[in-house]
Amino acid sequence: MARTTSGVMMSLGTVNMWGFSPSFDMQDGVASPHKEDTPLNLLLIGPGDIRHVLHTIAHRRRWGKQLRPINIYVYERSVETLARHMLLMQIAQDWELPLRQRVSTFLEVFGNTLVQERTSAYLEEKAKALIDSVHYERGWLANQFDLSHLKMKTRDELVDNFHSWFQKVRFDVVKLRDHRLRHYYEVRYDYRNNLIDWDYTMTLKKIENASVIHIRQYREWRNSGIAFEFGDQSYTEPNRSMAAFTEAHKKNHGSVLCRGLWADIIVSPYVSFGVDCETSNKFAEQLFEIHNKGTGVEQNRHNTTQVAVYNLLSYLHEIETGDVYKMKKAHDVYSGIGEAATSVSNQDDEKALPKIEEIDEEEETTGTSKNSDRVADAEARERAKTIVESLEGVKIIPLTGKLEDLYSKKRYHHLFDHVFLSSQHCHTLQSAPDSKEAPTFSNLLSDDALVSVESPLFLLPLTEDQRLLYMEKLVEMTTAHLLKPVSATPKSFDKSDLFKIQNASLRFQFTREHDGQTR
Repeated sequence: MARTTSGVMMSLGTVNMWGFSPSFDMQDGVASPHKEDTPLNLLLIGPGDIRHVLHTIAHRRRWGKQLRPINIYVYERSVETLARHMLLMQIAQDWELPLRQRVSTFLEVFGNTLVQERTSAYLEEKAKALIDSVHYERGWLANQFDLSHLKMKTRDELVDNFHSWFQKVRFDVVKLRDHRLRHYYEVRYDYRNNLIDWDYTMTLKKIENASVIHIRQYREWRNSGIAFEFGDQSYTEPNRSMAAFTEAHKKNHGSVLCRGLWADIIVSPYVSFGVDCETSNKFAEQLFEIHNKGTGVEQNRHNTTQVAVYNLLSYLHEIETGDVYKMKKAHDVYSGIGEAATSVSNQDDEKALPKIEEIDEEEETTGTSKNSDRVADAEARERAKTIVESLEGVKIIPLTGKLEDLYSKKRYHHLFDHVFLSSQHCHTLQSAPDSKEAPTFSNLLSDDALVSVESPLFLLPLTEDQRLLYMEKLVEMTTAHLLKPVSATPKSFDKSDLFKIQNASLRFQFTREHDGQTR
């Protein structure tokens, strides 16, 4: 089993396809502007997915009646990951799909290496729309994504990546994933289920709320790459959106780019959406209900797929209606949908109440149909208006290239009010600010900016001592950048902190020095 540093890093993935911490609202804790129309500039460094983007957009109305403009800059080292961000945003905002179907399709594309045949065809359809958006600047997504910060070469790479999602393109994901597993487990490959159970029992299950990931789900994903299953569907087609290039070394040839599956094979996509949620009422709190607590045979009533569905329903429902999503029945994550599930494709299924007075059968049918259509049209117009309001003023700006190059560019100098730094990019904090050295991370931060750093809480290949040392090192490195832990972030850690879900992302406040004084 791989225990070297390179082996551990390979198991966590060289190309991010999801994050290793739950989502949060990037507006939370940011200082109020002098003017409400001042844009809020947010930077996500290597998030791996769009969880923070959806969460932030969904909660915009909670910070004032006048929606503040938001510029969300998303940096990813890999162009393939940026392409996935655009795809997932497109699925999340595919208003022609009923809400319930949209959520299941989103999770299927997001976390499964194998998808349904119809999803594979849907993926190709969306790829064509994305090509139009990037290459010809057509479609509504072209207005939401600002690609002006990308080089033309990178835009061409995006288009090439979208073409690779067509069904005719070969991608043997089962074979490629098996190669990854064999490289990781080495001689223990035949006993991998025992190793999976060990990781689950000794690390993952101990983390607060993480027991909602059922052992069978986790084992299935570790073995097959299928994270989210709905009903009796068959997942047989490769998820081509997970194909990516990474640098490799060929014997007697030097460095080459190798196409394959380079995503995480240890932690799982469950962490992004499936281990934490906003508990808007007692029914949401029951999603983490544990039976037989303290008996040694504890079992969660719900599972991580239900939590992930609840989170996505919450984000999309609030974007579309402006209202906080609330379950109306215990143990039914879909019970709060109501009229939100109605779409163009199923509005005709709605039935009007029967009239008491006696009228001709033909008149009754016609009148009921017209009344139903009027109600449906009014609801659709109101819904469309709310969606436009939710997305108005939101710009998503993809970035790629060398992360260090951002530090020296004047357009990003002291720009960002809140920065998220993923665990794969924490090493950028190692170089302390010094005017005599090259520009560093703190050059990006505005006065009183917030910085959220993804901790090693869910990095399962690391031992407890390694994760504890990692967290202590993070605090040490952030101090050198004039970052101080906010109230919810401990200044020092013990082993109990390794299992608190609130420590999945550590939050710091930046205070800039002016003329030798701290402000």
